[in-house]
Amino acid sequence: MKRQLIAGITSALMIFGLAACGNNEAKSSNSTSSSSQKEWDGTMPTVEEKGEKTKLKFPDSGAPKDLKVQVVAEGSGATVEKTDTVIADYVGQVWGKDESFDSSFKRGAPTGFLLEKVIAGWTEGLAGQKIGSKVILVVPPDKGYGASGGNQAAGIGADDVIAFYVEIKDAYGKDKGGDPHAKPETPLDQLPVEISGELGSPVSVKVKAGQPQPTQRQLTVIARGSGEPVKDAGTTVYLQYGMSLWDNSTGESTYGITGPQAIPVTAGSPFELLKDIPVGSRVLITQPASEGANPPKSPAFAVVVDIVGQIPAGK
Repeated sequence: MKRQLIAGITSALMIFGLAACGNNEAKSSNSTSSSSQKEWDGTMPTVEEKGEKTKLKFPDSGAPKDLKVQVVAEGSGATVEKTDTVIADYVGQVWGKDESFDSSFKRGAPTGFLLEKVIAGWTEGLAGQKIGSKVILVVPPDKGYGASGGNQAAGIGADDVIAFYVEIKDAYGKDKGGDPHAKPETPLDQLPVEISGELGSPVSVKVKAGQPQPTQRQLTVIARGSGEPVKDAGTTVYLQYGMSLWDNSTGESTYGITGPQAIPVTAGSPFELLKDIPVGSRVLITQPASEGANPPKSPAFAVVVDIVGQIPAGK
């Protein structure tokens, strides 16, 4: 049952715009801007930090031919690894263009993405930076969308150089767990499952022998973290989990494999129960079997979840 739990619950999972660049704010032609035909004079773009109107201002010169990275302000957090899930605010523009083709600032909330799954300019430019840093990336076509012929829907031509201003808010490694100092709330011997893995570490789950199948969906806080409570519907939570079908025939885990999963807090999902639970917490969710529209029925399962972060809904 590879990734069956997540696949079944999060079929509407958001695809990050840097992979597909689906936020079509700029509708420029596919031709390279005239400024990029000039020679680059070594001057990098500058940023105007104006909330939702944050954008880059370009020098009156051509664009560089290679990837350029400029740290506007260095953060004091941990170093970002290329396999991390990164949470960031950003704006992207074609070199020399005033309008953005994508902007989380305009949407009113940062975005999360797996750094090794986006354009090479982001992977190479952000790996090694520190959480909290503000960075300008200038990305040539071969490290952006050039290999795919640009992105016509976003107004990016095959030969266009693109630039981003990025504020790194957080980053989660593939082994990231919950808060290792979360306050225990339910003794493990009172749970219907056996759990291996200390707080803050990867977890595996096995249903104890003889446990009756659940008849209703239920959440039990195993240990309560000290982060912000999970917000209302529209929020995206980042979770690590270990789960097992109730008969222990199949289990799965995200730790060290996919890493934290971005899950929308939506009505009807088991994860709607996470509302008001603090980030950093470890919880158990038990889900009863359901007949569904057609047989076979969906089996009962138990899932232990570490809440590692959240992104509240934007506008």
